[in-house]
Amino acid sequence: MELTNSQEEYLKTIYILKNTKNEIKVTEIANKLNKTKASVNNAINSLKQEGLIDYEPYGQIELTKQGETLAQKIIEANDIVKLFLTEIINATEENAENEAKSIKTVLSDDTLNKLARYTHKELGLTSLDCGYDINNQRCIVCARRKESKK
Repeated sequence: MELTNSQEEYLKTIYILKNTKNEIKVTEIANKLNKTKASVNNAINSLKQEGLIDYEPYGQIELTKQGETLAQKIIEANDIVKLFLTEIINATEENAENEAKSIKTVLSDDTLNKLARYTHKELGLTSLDCGYDINNQRCIVCARRKESKK
């Protein structure tokens, strides 16, 4: 399933809101992304058609299991690219944030996995020799745990 950058941004925002609010409504997404309610409704309907969210007009928005998994993957990919840009090649936070959104969408899972292994190895977080895969968060959690001990 190929999502546009915009769809990915909506899915990521829904996931983030899900972890901070009890109910997610169109208004919260519109406010968070500085979009009109009409734009949000269009995006929500396309995500619903993809089977990534459950939503009835004027109701609350819920991620499906597939939507939640994909949102986590989008956030993880963004984090990997941003970490590489800021910590390995010393890009500014602002540039890294903007560029990571674009770069991650053109990378294959294989390339993203290799970038994650390289970045984490260079930063001494972990070698990720345990079979890290962007589709399996188990190993990246180990890397974060080791990072937090520093």
